[in-house]
Formats: sequence, C-alpha cells, structure tokens
Amino acid sequence: MSVYKILDKWGIRDYKTLTKQDIYDITLGASILATGGGGDPEIGLLWAYNVINKGKEIVLIKPEDVPHDAMIAMCGCLGAPVVLTEKTPNGNELNTAFEKLSGYIGQDFVGVIPPEAGGVNTTVPMAVAGEMGLPVIDGDGMGRAFPELQMTSFHIGGVSASPVATINEKGFTTIVDSSDAYMAENIVRQTAMSYGGISWIAGYPMNGEQVRKTCIPNTVSLTLELGKKVREARDIHNDPVEVVERITGGWSAFKGKIVDINRDFGAESTKGFSMGQIVMEGLGDHKGSTAVIDFQNEWLKLTVDGELICLPPDLITVLDSETAEPIRTDIVKYGYRGTVVVVPAHERMKTEKALEVCGPRAFGYDLDFVPLKNPFAIK
Repeated sequence: MSVYKILDKWGIRDYKTLTKQDIYDITLGASILATGGGGDPEIGLLWAYNVINKGKEIVLIKPEDVPHDAMIAMCGCLGAPVVLTEKTPNGNELNTAFEKLSGYIGQDFVGVIPPEAGGVNTTVPMAVAGEMGLPVIDGDGMGRAFPELQMTSFHIGGVSASPVATINEKGFTTIVDSSDAYMAENIVRQTAMSYGGISWIAGYPMNGEQVRKTCIPNTVSLTLELGKKVREARDIHNDPVEVVERITGGWSAFKGKIVDINRDFGAESTKGFSMGQIVMEGLGDHKGSTAVIDFQNEWLKLTVDGELICLPPDLITVLDSETAEPIRTDIVKYGYRGTVVVVPAHERMKTEKALEVCGPRAFGYDLDFVPLKNPFAIK
C-alpha cells in the first residue's frame, strides 16, 4: 500500500509532500534544536535525498489526523554521535528493524514519528517512511535531543519504550522487551556498545490516540520554518541568530570563544556517551565573563560567571555567531566562536513526571529544575 492509499483510506486531504529544499531546511532547523547532539546532519540529509532521487515521496501529516487504531513507531540512531561519522549506515538498517519489530508484535506499522529533533533523528525517520511508503507524523518525542531511550514525552505519557529492535550496519539485530524503560535503555545501550558504539533502533510502538496524547506536536513543521528562515536570513545578510531567537522564543545568553575543552568520546567509562565540558571566554557585550557548558551528547548545563543560567529539559544551543550553524558537541574545537541561545522546553517536558525522567537529577546534578527566565522580557 502506497502512502497516498493510506491517506485516502484515512480520509486525509491536508498533508505536505516534502521537497529536497524542505529536507534541507528541516535538517538545518532540527540541528539547531538538537542542543549540540543529534549526530552528523549530513547522514540524514543524504539518506532522505536518496529516497527522493529514487522517485519515492516523503509525506508529512498532522498528529490529530492519525486514526485511533493506527500503529505508529519511532526510529533513529542511539549511541555516541562521533562514532556515527565513522560507522556510516548502509541505508537498509531501519527497514529491517521495522520488519523485525512488526513481526515481533504481530502488527504492521502504518506511520513513522521521529524520536527527537536532531540532524539525524528527524530526517532519517522521514527517509525510512518514504522508503516504506508510510506517512511521517508531524511531531516527535522531545522537541529537542536527549541521549537516553526513556527520555521522551512518549515514555512520560505512559507509552512503553519496548519492544525495541536494534540493528547495526552489518545486519545484526536484537529485540529488547522489558516493562522497565530504564532496563530497556541499559540493554539497548550495551547492545550499541557491542555494535561498536552506535545502533539503529525502531521502538515505542503506539496507536494514534497515544501519539496525540504524548508527542511534542508540530516539531517537524517548526524545524522546517526555522531552517527556511535561517537560510533566507543568510542569503540577504540579515542576522540568522536573531531569527532563531524569534522563532523558538529563546534568547542569547552568552557570546564568546571556546578556550578549553574536556571531552571523552563514547568510552566504556561513559557508557557510550560523548561527555565533557567546554569553557568560553566572553566577547563583545560579554567581554570579561566566562561561560561553562556541560554536555552528555547534548549541551546540558550553562553557567555564566558561576551563575546558573540553564538546566535540562530547557534547551541550550551553541550557534556560529555569523551563520547560526549549530556547533555540535562531537565537532566543537578550541577557538570556535559562538552565541549561546537558550530556549524554554515544551510544557510536556516540564511536568513533574518529565522532570524525574529528564530533569537535572536524571543527569546526576543535585539541583532542582528552575525554568528559564528571559532577562529581556518586558515587565
């Protein structure tokens, strides 16, 4: 059944068939929202381009249009982002993962939803959906990127993370099925390490009602708008960082140069995560100040001159000050100059349950979550 036959069966007339330009813009926008993680965006971009080049179409639909009993799943990659650049996929991994997961639960999937906003994990699910002739749901499970399997609005909303199918580029597959999401994360993480540091996964099987109740809605449309407006600002030499602030509702918290990096790339001691800290020396209005940012695949904690500014689940994104190109944790280098933009997380990621799952203590900080306060807001 083709994607359009599925939409016709569901009575959906309001959908968007994505072009290559749309894919480019989504990749850029998702990379900005990925808070320094999400993997090398070139991989997802080329994967989706290849699907379109083969004459297949990637179609985006609204969460509210998914039928109550439609079976949906997310897919993407899990592991250390730096490993992904060295262990490139062959393009068939996630099709196979979906087949394995479908066979395990005894149901066919009729839609795909991204797990997060990320350069890889937004565009790759779209490519896989196009390849399989399924619609993409306009939403995700985070509205940003987070490193662990259970750190999603799906889990927070009561959807089981498992069963989850994992596969590597050589076709080795594992099905993980546990009622405990943290145990599932642990097993999937160890499996990724066994695969060499990265794995491709399909999981969170859910029906249409669960999608609507738990996803962060309209995030693919948001990444499309964000990427398009940043690209257009670059073309006419407007300030693309200001565009990011306006569209996301965020603001610049610091501008400076990276003068120190402490980083561990996906070692056994870090359970496959890229972890560390950067120090930035202030420039311009921030001259004389120092910013410190911790990361675990994604930027997590920002302090300026010892003052706490931002904690998860709120977003920290470090952007090239001239182009708003995101500076990822796996590529950041000494001497890079950037603007640190902070963005409030979606409300579904700030409930009491959500803070247990992806708040400061979930990352080992003995700190209570304090929501961002815009110092530039009109009182």
